[in-house]
Amino acid sequence: MAIVRKDKLLAGYNGNLESVIVHDNAGANTLEITNGVFVVVEGLMAGREVKKARLAGSADAGEDVLFIHNSEVMYDSKAFKLADFRIAKGKVARAYRLFDGDVITLTTDLFNGTVAVDDVLIPTANGKLGAIGATTDNKFSFVVIEASGRELDPMMDAFAVQVVRN
Repeated sequence: MAIVRKDKLLAGYNGNLESVIVHDNAGANTLEITNGVFVVVEGLMAGREVKKARLAGSADAGEDVLFIHNSEVMYDSKAFKLADFRIAKGKVARAYRLFDGDVITLTTDLFNGTVAVDDVLIPTANGKLGAIGATTDNKFSFVVIEASGRELDPMMDAFAVQVVRN
């Protein structure tokens, strides 16, 4: 399962982080998710802080997409692996607003299809990145800047992507 490294993110606590609960596209059911997926925020839930979100897809080209990354707490490093980390259904996740120049490294299971350096990607389905296709009105795109090899996981390749705000 997905492993993520936040190489360079400008988002801080000044309104650039959101607390979200991720739902399916119909908005009826909450989802178990992993770090590294991209979401679209749809509005407030109960209370004043937690917002409703859904996994981003190709129909969200003109929307602001946010990046999910909760801190992983490792009580026993021998028993717990980063690949085992999940955000349970109905639990609050941390969503980062993206800025031009942000860099994130993602394992290959966070991409739809194969990836190579210099590819330009957008969220295409299930909150994962894929080929840009015919759409030209993207608010964000992600350029693959480095093949990181097995740097994050010994079983899976990883790629660094840089955010380009269009």
